[in-house]
Amino acid sequence: MSMNKRLSTRDYILLLLKTNGQMGTKEIQNRLGLTKVAVSRQMIHLEKDGFVQYTLGRHQLGRPMHYYSLTPLGQEQFPSDYGQLAVELLDHMAVEEGEDRLDAFFKRQQARFIEKYADRMRGKNLAERVEELAGIQDVHGFMTKWEQQDEGAFAMIQHNCPYFKIANRYEAICERELSSYQALLEAAVERPECVAKGAGRCVYLIREREQRIISDSAM
Repeated sequence: MSMNKRLSTRDYILLLLKTNGQMGTKEIQNRLGLTKVAVSRQMIHLEKDGFVQYTLGRHQLGRPMHYYSLTPLGQEQFPSDYGQLAVELLDHMAVEEGEDRLDAFFKRQQARFIEKYADRMRGKNLAERVEELAGIQDVHGFMTKWEQQDEGAFAMIQHNCPYFKIANRYEAICERELSSYQALLEAAVERPECVAKGAGRCVYLIREREQRIISDSAM
């Protein structure tokens, strides 16, 4: 998808679904300022092209309503650093050189990522580190936002996965990403939602690490 400022109605609908997840017809109408007929026409074409799918739900007065979300093909319309060629290369490595070599490759990529950005985290508190990491990944095409939830707790949301095809084939890349975030943020990080596991986005919950205090009697 062309991510310039002048999006077509079709692209804008895809972007809305990407950043908001599942949306009802009425909500899409309100965001676009279009009639129900105009929106329905757009959604019919997007569904026919395989970019969106829908489920039926209830809205006001029990009326049925279509709720739309992106299909895997729709997800692929967004920025991606890797594609099918990368998957095929990794498959070749796994077959020709073994799974251990593939694991070593992912581990080496993780180490490079941490080393590249470690200096940008130094001297910052957790909120500043979360903001810095969100900015880094947003530049890399993850469409990242972050927010503070309560004292010492944050959420970082990635609406796009540039490694979507690889992550669907090799879960290790997701686990390396999680552990990289833990290392760079120096915090406890969990991922309750993951695009590669069927979610519409990746969500990282971040908290200060608990300090373990060992009493004298336990020594």
